[in-house]
Amino acid sequence: MLKSERKQIILDLLAEDSFVTLEQLTQRLKTSESTCRRDLDELAEAGLLHRVHGGAELVTSLQAELDNQAKSVKHVADKRALIASALATISPGDVIFIDAGTTTAMLIEALTVSNVTVVTNSIHHATLLVERGIQTHIIGGFVKQSTDASVGAMAMRQIDELHFDKAFIGINGVDSDSLTTPDPEEAVIKRSVIANAKVTYVLADQSKLGQTAFVKVAPITSVVLITNLTSSHLLTTIKEKTRVITV
Repeated sequence: MLKSERKQIILDLLAEDSFVTLEQLTQRLKTSESTCRRDLDELAEAGLLHRVHGGAELVTSLQAELDNQAKSVKHVADKRALIASALATISPGDVIFIDAGTTTAMLIEALTVSNVTVVTNSIHHATLLVERGIQTHIIGGFVKQSTDASVGAMAMRQIDELHFDKAFIGINGVDSDSLTTPDPEEAVIKRSVIANAKVTYVLADQSKLGQTAFVKVAPITSVVLITNLTSSHLLTTIKEKTRVITV
């Protein structure tokens, strides 16, 4: 099979399912893993796909965003790997903010320190926290249905009146300089949380590295990044600018 034919099949598979693994490609293309890797790398260099560990995913538009149900089944193993490192930063007596999102939901499910105070802008998170007997404060405002996040001026005013020992937020894109998200209103909330926390930990699985969304949230230097260990040049660059915890 010609290289051009292989590449077209790869793009067709991505168009169907938005994600493809190396194992799928070796079976479908009947070629070696090293050949598939080279094809993926060349397509990534051309801006036609985004390389992730073990495969590739479709390049998304700047404003594209999956809902929580769709996010909850993507990169689950990579997301879970981040949680132990996040938990290790939490101390008894802390006041922490936990952002809406599927990765931060995993943090709540694994939270073992009961004598903490948690502030969240997610109805779903608040329910989980109350069920676990954890002191919980919920931020009100307009609830964005796709991500279950309270946003808007009312939410921002409440956050601006609070201080946090630590904050844990999710993000859609991480590049060498900035954190980005598709929604301007969510960007404002995340920016306010970062400004009011002594330290903010961004939980970003490796699929978020190199992605760019519509709105800049904050400089990479303003947060601590918790992500999966990769050999990417981008991760090396980020480590020169801010603290990075890899798992």
